[in-house]
Amino acid sequence: MKPSMVIASFMAFAPVCKANFDVYLNRLYNLGPGGSEGHQAWTIFDSDPSCQQVNNAITYGHYGDVSGRQTGVRCVGDCAMEGRADGIQVLEMHFSNNPLYHWTIYKDRGYKMYGLDGKVYGECIVFPGNNYRCDALGITTGRRKIRCLTNFTARQINAAN
Repeated sequence: MKPSMVIASFMAFAPVCKANFDVYLNRLYNLGPGGSEGHQAWTIFDSDPSCQQVNNAITYGHYGDVSGRQTGVRCVGDCAMEGRADGIQVLEMHFSNNPLYHWTIYKDRGYKMYGLDGKVYGECIVFPGNNYRCDALGITTGRRKIRCLTNFTARQINAAN
């Protein structure tokens, strides 16, 4: 294939996805007095994070309802830390109200990223494979579940909080 054909093929996809972010499910353990057994939260990163990034990350709560002003993540399906990423049926991500970063991914709709207005803002893929364990004031373990190909970055989304 000629180099010009390769470049033309690549450029055809360039406007569709200028950025991406990865969605991780975390378990946070408090090792202090009365330490916890761990609670789940979600984080997003632009790429595989270092422990410094994990320890400084904004976490989004794991809730049954993230409508209205409630930010966080709602997961339906196999949403356990050890669960299979392809077992997630619905992932509703409400990261910020201003600007509004609120999208839902549906497995049965091909993992497209739908906004509240019904428009598609990106496409996501099941993307397990990267795990981490970071020790600081406690222990944070995490597993990558999803990668979203969109015009939004984790840095941009997290900066709104």
